[in-house]
Amino acid sequence: MFNFTRGERIAAIILLLLIIIQLLFSVFYEARSSKSVDFTEFKEMVTQFEARQLFLEDSIENARKEYYANRYQQNRKEYYRYDAERNRNAPFEKQEKKPQYTIMKLELNECDTSEIVVVPQFGSKRAQKLVEYRENLGGFYAFEQVEEIYILQNIEVEFLKKYFTLDVSLIRKININTAIYKELVRHPYIDAYLAKLIINYREKNGEFTSMEEVQKATNAYQELIEKLRHYIEF
Repeated sequence: MFNFTRGERIAAIILLLLIIIQLLFSVFYEARSSKSVDFTEFKEMVTQFEARQLFLEDSIENARKEYYANRYQQNRKEYYRYDAERNRNAPFEKQEKKPQYTIMKLELNECDTSEIVVVPQFGSKRAQKLVEYRENLGGFYAFEQVEEIYILQNIEVEFLKKYFTLDVSLIRKININTAIYKELVRHPYIDAYLAKLIINYREKNGEFTSMEEVQKATNAYQELIEKLRHYIEF
């Protein structure tokens, strides 16, 4: 029925063999694929590998930190050694002189307003009040008295000592045995009542001879008497 040449027959046989091989391969591959593959061991190997890599990275980082820390400590030692040697040789080296600044202090009992206004925390009004109070007192015997001036109460004593000197020999005193009423009441520590007691006692008993006698005659409190000691003479 069919007439094939020899070559055609050989080709048909080869084609048949290829078909058989393809069928066998497909059956064999499906059989292997149906079997479940266990990757547990492989995953464990990967995990161990990653852990090893992290360990190596940490070791390298720690070594690097330790290296730089050692270098830092070594540099510090060398610097302090150099600084110590430089300080030992300092007396023999030419030192650069730094400018020294000193505050020119004012005498609190004789400076005027034009001088006071240049002092920090003092303006023209404060300077004027300071001079007015000083003139009425006759002079300051202590820096603390400046606090008795209302607008100067916030200025600290240590600040005043930084910019002022205080010479108590410049205090102007009142002769209690010759001063008239107006002279007495002008003083901040003597009010009108005390001035009248002084004059009345003086007219009846003669001159005062001591502050103790003034206290006895006027019944003034001890703190006031101690203040007046700096401003009264006999």
